[in-house]
Amino acid sequence: MNASLAYQTYNQSQAHECMEPAQLTLILYKEAIKRLNLTKRALLEDDTPRRGENLGRAIAIISELNACLSTDTKTDEILFLKGLYTSILTELPRVNVTKDISTLDTALRYLGRLKEIWENEVMGARSTRKKTTLVRSVEYA
Repeated sequence: MNASLAYQTYNQSQAHECMEPAQLTLILYKEAIKRLNLTKRALLEDDTPRRGENLGRAIAIISELNACLSTDTKTDEILFLKGLYTSILTELPRVNVTKDISTLDTALRYLGRLKEIWENEVMGARSTRKKTTLVRSVEYA
């Protein structure tokens, strides 16, 4: 790895350490979707190395999303997400063998919907709370 690339990678990792967990989760959803789309393109172009690389990265990201779920709380939402991630993680490795695009499409639909929910429900709520806090601090200032 050349020095410039190493420095760039280091800077990106440092930036991610300062982010809130909600922002990092959104980035993980976006990156997983990007990697699955790149896998799909590589599959259509019969580019085996690129397909494997991007599929592997997508699987790693989804594994991280799954690992970050709280093991202490057993809410319906957590159990649903664990089941969904586990199902996706069971099916995705088979794409290398079956070359089944519909499996990628299904995973993309689920992750796309989860990303939308995350943006609207979690990030949107955080944005509203920050605006309210800012307005309150201005009113009392």
